[in-house]
Amino acid sequence: MDEVAKKIKVRMRLVIIKNNKILMSYVSDEDFYFFIGGKMEYGETIKRACEREIEEECKAKFTFKKILYVRDFIILEENEHSLELFVLGDVDKFEEIDGVVDEEYKDTHREIWLDLNKLDQYNIKPKGLVRRILNDYKNGFNGPIGYLGEIN
Repeated sequence: MDEVAKKIKVRMRLVIIKNNKILMSYVSDEDFYFFIGGKMEYGETIKRACEREIEEECKAKFTFKKILYVRDFIILEENEHSLELFVLGDVDKFEEIDGVVDEEYKDTHREIWLDLNKLDQYNIKPKGLVRRILNDYKNGFNGPIGYLGEIN
């Protein structure tokens, strides 16, 4: 592996809950959901990266609330090493976002609101975070930033 390939990426993963639903990205060719977001760009603040990702993926305005969790995402055999920040926030749209196609992955990614009461019915990645999100949501996300480690 050359030095250029050994970069660590910082990714924003946004936790947006509205009307008892959570906003997720759906990957149709692999049939799973993940927390909307993407890579931080050089020179961006965390807040600005979140705002840009929502603008790009949903054409909506993001309101930053707080950082909830930090996750290590490492798959060395695929040359993948990311630090993920799970950020609580809000958006200024609801119905208009449901089903929106992510322009970067036109044929395979779309944004969708999932019912919080039915999250166990979906293949959500990381699976180990779903129960914690639901519990923390019920408690008003009042805890400190949590280190998740390498959860799946």
